[in-house]
Amino acid sequence: MRKNLRICSFTIQPVKDPDYHFRTATTDDADLLADLGWRTFEEAFGPYNDPADMRSYKPTMYGPELQAEELADDVTEFVIVEADEVPVAYLKLNWDEAPREIKGSRPIQISRLFVLQKWTGKGLGEKLMEMALERARRRRHQVVWLTVWSKNKRALRFYHKHGFVKVGELDFYLGKEVQLDYYMQRKI
Repeated sequence: MRKNLRICSFTIQPVKDPDYHFRTATTDDADLLADLGWRTFEEAFGPYNDPADMRSYKPTMYGPELQAEELADDVTEFVIVEADEVPVAYLKLNWDEAPREIKGSRPIQISRLFVLQKWTGKGLGEKLMEMALERARRRRHQVVWLTVWSKNKRALRFYHKHGFVKVGELDFYLGKEVQLDYYMQRKI
């Protein structure tokens, strides 16, 4: 017995890549960075942590007033990535004093490198890392360092791929939870 088959045809329209725009944040971006910073942090770590700990952590790091203070700090720089004029990722660099675990002169920290989940896998992390390393070279820093959660396997692979090695450990306090983070660094 022959089955009736219905054949549908349609044309797939190519998806246009968004226009990415990288810009240095200004003091006017405090609210934007508070929102984007929290959304990226919550997406990355919320599923693995107690919601109460996440709620108690938010005001300690992602309030608009805190972001305004960081934006005004002369040893900090933020870069915001927009896709079709919508903020989707950001980078925070800091060249203040480094902890004793970091070896090398003129250290610079990648304090935050976050991409909204919808935009991961599109090369934005790579571009932000390249930008961080280029800024470090231009400013004549000798070493780049960062901290990363010991359970964040994806981030650990990304940093290893870019030449970072573990040089120490530290406690990270998220609400009442104490987690293990790693210090990582690489030479420029």
